[in-house]
Amino acid sequence: MFRTDGTTILGGDDKAAIAILMEVARCLKEQGGQLLPPLEFLFTVCEEIGLLGAKALDASILRARAGYALDTTGTFNLINRAPCAIRFSVKVHGKSAHAGIAPEKGINAISLAARAISKVPLGRIDPETTANIGIIRGGKATNIVPDLVEIEGEVRSHSEDRLKKVQDQVLAPFHQLQWDFDPKGEGPVVQVDVIDDYPVLNVPEDHRLVTTAREAAASMGKELKVETTGGGSDANILCGKGIETVILGIGMENVHTTDEHIALSDMVECARFVLEIISKWGLR
Repeated sequence: MFRTDGTTILGGDDKAAIAILMEVARCLKEQGGQLLPPLEFLFTVCEEIGLLGAKALDASILRARAGYALDTTGTFNLINRAPCAIRFSVKVHGKSAHAGIAPEKGINAISLAARAISKVPLGRIDPETTANIGIIRGGKATNIVPDLVEIEGEVRSHSEDRLKKVQDQVLAPFHQLQWDFDPKGEGPVVQVDVIDDYPVLNVPEDHRLVTTAREAAASMGKELKVETTGGGSDANILCGKGIETVILGIGMENVHTTDEHIALSDMVECARFVLEIISKWGLR
């Protein structure tokens, strides 16, 4: 079992997958490439801070039009559905003033932002859609009426239509804010920016990626679990670039925590599973 002393994360997410794929490559080399399908290994960077490596990838350098990403917990499980997402940022500009001498001359941006946030639908909106505000910044000192609040959040959904509808519902209270305060436009100023973060991942269960993995698992005496996730990954980006991609579990657990761990036996099992998938793919 690999784990830390409890003071830091392990980093098995996703260095364990790199180790597994390197072992797979070593085994394939030892086998001499018999019955191998055309095969490419892709290693991306900066996944945790915004899927930046996958987003920057020039997909034309790859011949593959389908692939497996090793990047989730559990073993012998496959994720074929993941949501699309947008990120948004809002700036609420008020007016500064001395909080003790002339508060009536100020426009409290924090108070205005709180008023809007109280009307924003957050959490699980429906079975396929979530919304969250995760960052709020504002204020300089307790004796100054704050003139700026910055808010950052996201919306995710397995439905592109629902994503846009909930995005509008989330941002509407901020757009309405300045008009509720001062219809003449002399009150607060609200700036809203929206960024498309990643596209939806939706690979049908009868796709070759899923059926091959199911056959490979069965040949090892295992049953493949096909799952849906609420998280985004490089697989979303690759799908958006025309490379159908599903996600395989590698055995890592409690990722992003100081209790993160992974068993060597699960890594070995995953490597064998990947080799079996490659073998089955080559026979089709």
